[in-house]
Amino acid sequence: MTLEMVFATPIILLLIGLLVVSGRVVDAQSQVDGAARDAARAASTARGERDARDLAQRAATGDLAGHDWCQGGPQINPDTTAWGAGGRVTVVVTCQVDFSDLALPGFPGGRTLTGKAVAPIDTYTYRGDGNP
Repeated sequence: MTLEMVFATPIILLLIGLLVVSGRVVDAQSQVDGAARDAARAASTARGERDARDLAQRAATGDLAGHDWCQGGPQINPDTTAWGAGGRVTVVVTCQVDFSDLALPGFPGGRTLTGKAVAPIDTYTYRGDGNP
């Protein structure tokens, strides 16, 4: 019985570690995807391209605020090349997830997660300020 426990304990601990890391990755990916979705929606209601970039950055940063695992904050890349009524805005949010707080051997460093979202540009937003 003791011999079986000596062999089984490291395997059980490894499985528990894998579950913890998998849970962290799934939760973090969900948060990054949600931040991208919210950033794209915020950018789609802007009056112009510059405002769209600012709104996307604020929305994604606000969504991921308080999450220690996102090292350096979210990196936002809104694509507003098709700006205008009937166009689309695409936002890519990238975040480096840190595993160092888990203190699990074999899982040093982290992983880069990317979320992407596309939103149609709101055709009912007033854009009469000369900023197409």
